[in-house]
Amino acid sequence: MKLSCLLLPGILITMTIAVSACSKSGNGSKPKISIESLNNPVQPDESLTVNIKFTNGSKLSKGTFVAFRTRLNQIQPPNPVSGDTVSFKIPEFSAEKGELQFIQPYQGYLHFIDHINDTLVLKFAVIDVNGISSDTISSPQIIVINP
Repeated sequence: MKLSCLLLPGILITMTIAVSACSKSGNGSKPKISIESLNNPVQPDESLTVNIKFTNGSKLSKGTFVAFRTRLNQIQPPNPVSGDTVSFKIPEFSAEKGELQFIQPYQGYLHFIDHINDTLVLKFAVIDVNGISSDTISSPQIIVINP
């Protein structure tokens, strides 16, 4: 595996940790997230859908949503369609609490050529427009069925 493949995820993780460390001394208004539901196991050709509830989200509008994938029983393919760290700009909204939905397709993100079921854990965090991060939360182990 090329070390350059780890550079971007490493930078994103470091930035998230740095932002999280700085936000610990905040005034208690950092965003809070929790996993409300997810489909598990993920069947062939089915998208992974994770519903995440947030509170203290008045400054999450136009913030950032970050997801980290850790494969527990498979090696990352040499040319993955998507990396193990993904981030998205949160759309503009006006609410203190609500729900975010993380959806990843089976083809490309979840599926491998071999026929071994995959086990993974996802970690999530959000960063508001002021750079204040939520705590990072982890999913239970997710099984991806490979036929």
